[in-house]
Amino acid sequence: MTVETTKKVLVIDDDDDLRNLLGMFLNMMAGYEVYQACHGEDGKEQLQTLTPDLIILDMMMPVLDGMGFLRWLRQEAKLDIPVLALTGRSKDDTKTTVLELGATGIEFKPCDPEKIVERAQTMLTLSGVQGEPCTKAR
Repeated sequence: MTVETTKKVLVIDDDDDLRNLLGMFLNMMAGYEVYQACHGEDGKEQLQTLTPDLIILDMMMPVLDGMGFLRWLRQEAKLDIPVLALTGRSKDDTKTTVLELGATGIEFKPCDPEKIVERAQTMLTLSGVQGEPCTKAR
């Protein structure tokens, strides 16, 4: 018999309202344990003591933006945690850049919290157990 552990999701976004709303939906709809950070540096600090199963990451933030955080996560920290990027910029080059930096998937703002929960569930299912490489959604 295997024991299911609660999946941990780290939401990094400078928009307090959106961050709290996503946290509430992820917890209530999917039962995830949700942690929050208000910018990339805060997210880096969280990762010193937390190993999330998924990171939901805003691209436009003060202090350390999403692209800087992704570079750090993949190139310096060398962590293979699935990342769902959120951006208000709908240009194709933004999508390409974000995916090339190592995001697993991307959603455009304004976003529907229920759709984010669905994407999170799909990404966690595709990534399998924590620590395994996951396929990039395009």
